[in-house]
This record gives sequence, C-alpha cells and structure tokens, in this order.
Amino acid sequence: MRQLLTAILRFLLRHALQFALFILILLAGRLLLAEWRAYSAGSEAVVALRLAANGADRHGAGLAGAATARVNALQTASHTAIAARLAQVQAQLTTLRARQQPSLFTLPLPDTNTLALHAQDEAARRVEIEVLIQEARYLTALQAAVSGADARQTLARLHADHVRAYAALQNNLRQRRQLEAQHPLAARLPGSDAYAQLSQLEAQGQRLRDINLQAYEAWTTQRARTSATHSARPAPFTIDEQALAGALAPVQAAITAGEGQLARNWIARWRAPVMDVAPTAALLVLSAMLLPVAIKAFFYFVLAPVAARLPPLSIARTLQLNAASLPLPPQGESRISAVSQGLLLQPGQRMLIHPEYLQSSPVSTHKRTQWLLDWRFPFTSLAAGMVALTRLESSEPASVTISASDDPLLEVAIVHLPAGSALVFQPRGLVGLICDADQPLAISSHWRLGSLHAWLTLQLRFIVFRGPVTLIVRGCRGVRLERAGQGRSISQSATLGFTTDVLYSTLRSETFIPYLRGQQALLNDRFDGDNGVYLYEETPRHGKHPGKVGSWFEGFTDAILKIFGI
Repeated sequence: MRQLLTAILRFLLRHALQFALFILILLAGRLLLAEWRAYSAGSEAVVALRLAANGADRHGAGLAGAATARVNALQTASHTAIAARLAQVQAQLTTLRARQQPSLFTLPLPDTNTLALHAQDEAARRVEIEVLIQEARYLTALQAAVSGADARQTLARLHADHVRAYAALQNNLRQRRQLEAQHPLAARLPGSDAYAQLSQLEAQGQRLRDINLQAYEAWTTQRARTSATHSARPAPFTIDEQALAGALAPVQAAITAGEGQLARNWIARWRAPVMDVAPTAALLVLSAMLLPVAIKAFFYFVLAPVAARLPPLSIARTLQLNAASLPLPPQGESRISAVSQGLLLQPGQRMLIHPEYLQSSPVSTHKRTQWLLDWRFPFTSLAAGMVALTRLESSEPASVTISASDDPLLEVAIVHLPAGSALVFQPRGLVGLICDADQPLAISSHWRLGSLHAWLTLQLRFIVFRGPVTLIVRGCRGVRLERAGQGRSISQSATLGFTTDVLYSTLRSETFIPYLRGQQALLNDRFDGDNGVYLYEETPRHGKHPGKVGSWFEGFTDAILKIFGI
C-alpha cells in the first residue's frame, strides 16, 4: 500500500511539475510574442513617419520654390492681378482646411499601411497650407503696397490739376487788373468795349475760382486717403523655413514618441548591439571555417611534398655506429606480442616494471620501488608514466610472468636489444625492461631542430635505447616487428620505434579529403633500409577520441609529448 501511494504521489508530482513548466513556457512565449509584435509595429510606424516627414520636406521644398518664383513674378503686376492671385490662394486654403482628417499621430499607432498613407497625406497637406499662408500674407502686403502707390499717383495728378486751375485763376486776375489799369473809366462804363471785356473776364474768373476750389478739395481729400493707406513695398518673397518646419511638428512628435516606445522595448535594446557585432562574428565564424581548411591545404599541397623530397633522417650516422640488427620473427610472421609473456630473470640482472603488469613472480625475488626509470631523464620518465616502478632482482634464475591485467585489449611484447644495437623508441609504449644490475641504463636523446621532417611531425627529439637490454613493450591489439626493406609506410600514431640504421622520413597521406576531415594524419612514417626494422602497435589509441569534451586538451598534450619524443 505504501509503495502504491508513493508511486501515485510521484506520478502526480511529476505531471504537476510538467503542468507548471508548460504554463511558464506558454507565458514566456506570449510575452515574447507581444514584445516582438510591439517592436515590429513600432519600428514600422517610425519608419513610415520618417518617410512621410522626408517626403513632406521634399514636397515643401518644391512648393516653396514654385511659390517664390510665382510671387516674385507679381512684383510688377497690377493691383487687379495681385487681387486675382490672392483670391485663388484663399480658395485653395479653404479647400485644404476643409479636407482635414482626424489626427492619427497618437499612440498606440494604427496599422502600418493606414498610418503611412495618412501620414503622407497629412504631412503634405500641412506643408501646402503653410506655404499658401505665407504666400497669402505676402500678397496682402504687396496689394497694400500697390494700392498705396496708386493713391500717391492720383494725389500727384490732382495736385497738378489744382496747380493748373490756380494758375488759370491768377492769370484771369492779372488780365482784369491790366484792363482796369488801361481803361479805368471805360471799364466801369456800361456799353463800352472795356466794360464788356471786364465782364467776360469776371465771369471766366468766377468759373475758374469754382474749378480751383473743386481741384483743391479733391487734392485734400486724396491726400488724407493717401496718408491713411501709406505702406512700403515689401522685400522679395522668401519662405520662412522655421515656420515650414513647424508645420511638421506633429509628425516629429509622433516620431519621438515612437522612438521612446521602442527604446523601452528590450528587443530593440539588444538588436542594435547584436547587429553591430554580427558582421565581425560572421567574419570570425567564416575564418574559423575556412582558416583550418586553408592551413591544411597549405600543409598538404606545399609543405608535405617539399618534405618528401628532402633527405631522410639517419640516427646511426649521427651516433657514428653500426647498429646490429634485431632478431626477426619467423618468415611470414611479424606479430611478437601476446596477452602474457614469460621471462627468465637471471642472476645479475634487474627488472624494472609497472606493478600492474607484474602478474606473477617467485617469492624468492627481491622487490623494491624505483621512483624513476632513469634519474638523468626525470621529465621523460614522468611523462611516459615510468614512475613508481617495481624493481626485481634474484640470486637464482626466476621465472616472471608479464601481462596487461588492467586492459583486455593490450598485449605485451619482448624486444631483445643485443650488445651494439640501438633502438629509437617512444617511452609511451614501454612498461618495463631488463638490464644488467651493475651497468647503468644506456639511454640518450637527440634533437633534430633543422629537419623539416621533424617539424612537420612535431617529433623534434628522438630517444635511443642501446643494448644489451630487453624492453617490455605494450601495444593495443598487438605489437609487430617488421623489416624496413626497400621502403615501408605506416601511420605515425602506430609507430613505437625503429632501429638507428633505418632511414626515417615522412610520406604524405594518399588522399586529401580524409586528411581534411581528420580521418588520417597529414604524414605517415616511412622507413628504408635493408637491415633496419621498425616496431608498431596494431591499433593505436592515443589521440583517437574526437568529439569528446577533453579531446582538444588531449591533442595538445599529445603534441607536447611528441615534441619531446615521448
């Protein structure tokens, strides 16, 4: 019953947690979708408003240029022409103002298409109204100036009429005085010629006096009217750019409000920084994809063929010795390893071996710990794992069984180096050795910094073991010993060692695509020499774990160990 309740509670709890997780996912998705829709609508609205503002600016510039040319052409026009154009402007203003629509410059903004069309129409309408208002204002001032000029011309004409009337009246008075002075009596005597002339002059004078009075009154009346309507002619017409820009103030306010709303959207806040670094990131990704290909192609098609044409390395020539050949297996056989090997430890010999490889030994043997394989090469001993070794010595022949008890895929091989022989060997494959107890272990290292073969394979240091010594070697799935002959090629990762009389060089892998995909190494080891032999394991495992988390670190450490010949 208790188990049933526990199972039911676990079932309910698991599904309750799933239910809560689904709720959180749906809420997060809804919030994200809402933010994205708000950002998309806001950004589209701001873009539409900016396009409308830019279009209105260009439209206003065109209207301003046309209005300037049209109004300045009326500077010398008549009062009637100016009045006719002013009436047209007033009619256009009435039509535009009657076409006004409800403002859409509010938040939240409508859909993008509606907003774009309305914004363009409204912005263009506001600009046209502002240009026409400025044109009407100027035409009114110009009309007043033209009216003032006409009044002044009329005043001058009336003043000239008054002057002429007054001159005619004065001339009449002068003629009458002359006649009275010449005929003082006859001019007063009725029926005389002088009296008739004087009467005619008096009648003409009365008429001239009336004409002069009428001319004077018309002149004074026009002078009063001219003083009341006096207005200077305005300067040439120009558009007030500040007022024209002010006509688009609602559009700019809507743009500012939209940008403020976008600034509060977290998608907009992240979009700009991401877009700024996106090209650089794309270039980095592209270089990360293409640079390894370019480097591999350069190594494969340039450096590797150059290295293949260089002379091979000869360790024996450097050591100036004639190495004795190692004993080979029977004809047709090269496998020298087995799951376990039996050795006979003679008196006067010592065995150094990893404790996990020592399967059985006589109880009469003397055992103790030797911390390093060779104190002259502490780094090599540590890097190769040849530390904390078991040292065996016996006063009588002792049979010792060696086996790889920690890994079922490993096999053990025994390699006897007779006196005078030398073997270039990588200590990573060494698990133990047997040598004379009273003789130091003969190990030497040799650097090859001037060889392109060494640099391409990153094996700059070669470690040489000299006989007499017996090496206990391990190898995955087996160890083989073969004669170099006229040239043999094997994978570098499989090579364990070769005799010093072997000519060592590198050979480019046969196909490029497997090398590019990391399925093959760039170079294989090549061994030449009639009497030389080389040693390799059948299935190398070091550096063969692509895709694992620590593979890059493993590859780095393998490269370092390879440089030191380990």
